[in-house]
Amino acid sequence: MKVKYFPYQPHCFAFGGFDMQMINALDSVIKAGIDAGKLDVWSRDNDFDIIHLWGIGPRNYHIIDWAKKSGKIIVATVLLPYFDTIRMNLSYYRHFLSNAHKQQLHYYSLIDKIVVVNTLQSNVLTKYYKVLTSKIEVIPNIVEDKYFEIPSYNFSKKYGIENYVLCTGNISTRKNQYNLALACINLNLNLVLIGNILDGETLYGKKLETLVINNKNIKWIRELPKASEELVAAYYNCSLYALPSRDETQPISALEAAAMRKPLVLMNKKYAHQRFYDGAKLCKSGSVKDIEVTLQECLYSKNETAYNHEITKCKEQNVGEMYSKLYLAVL
Repeated sequence: MKVKYFPYQPHCFAFGGFDMQMINALDSVIKAGIDAGKLDVWSRDNDFDIIHLWGIGPRNYHIIDWAKKSGKIIVATVLLPYFDTIRMNLSYYRHFLSNAHKQQLHYYSLIDKIVVVNTLQSNVLTKYYKVLTSKIEVIPNIVEDKYFEIPSYNFSKKYGIENYVLCTGNISTRKNQYNLALACINLNLNLVLIGNILDGETLYGKKLETLVINNKNIKWIRELPKASEELVAAYYNCSLYALPSRDETQPISALEAAAMRKPLVLMNKKYAHQRFYDGAKLCKSGSVKDIEVTLQECLYSKNETAYNHEITKCKEQNVGEMYSKLYLAVL
């Protein structure tokens, strides 16, 4: 059995948590004994059984067509909206009778197995995309093993900052780091941000940069290698992890913080209501004031995210085994 992975877009143009998960999942299935690799679009080698698509949409419909013609089994890992607001539901019903939606349903029907990260996403697939439950597999995101260990690296000593709020990930309007920074300034809390500015978010990044320059309690590190000692130590040394994001599916950074038993501050959206994030303090909205209130509640309660065995499902070995069982089952 051979498996080939294919991304939704070139990684040189956009690379975030979902793309990182693709790379991590590929590594995990190789370690689980699967003959897997990246699909080379320049190669004429057709010797593989399964094509694993990461993301489904107009950009890769033609790949599904060609894979079907070639007799390949198609597996897809997808991220979906939760439709947890009136606006999102209205947008769906406007889209429901469109040709684009009919085309979307058609291509979802051609896929042999669709992978989502939790049961909430599974419910969205059946309700809004008419996918049979028998075609759906729930496999969570990967948290690398280092996040379950105590690091020897001293992040606070290197950067000269202690008792800080941590937020990692691409800087973007959606993730709401600017309001988080304002809330920390108002509360006189130290804040560490780790992440590059997302393509297309230059103005937002510049606005945040102005705050950082004018406030010594904020430290912004543009990038650290994934699961590096320094990044893992940044989690380990923080007082709490905050991600007041307006839209997520299963934020990996919050999983990493939960694996390290750190208190969590998230937005009160459906993505926050997953077993992995039990005990998280939830902001009513993404406003500066609501973030302030939730940060204070989290700090004063000295609450640790409830650690439960569920988070171990996110370990690389466990996820690799889940994917390998899926591949063997569809052959």
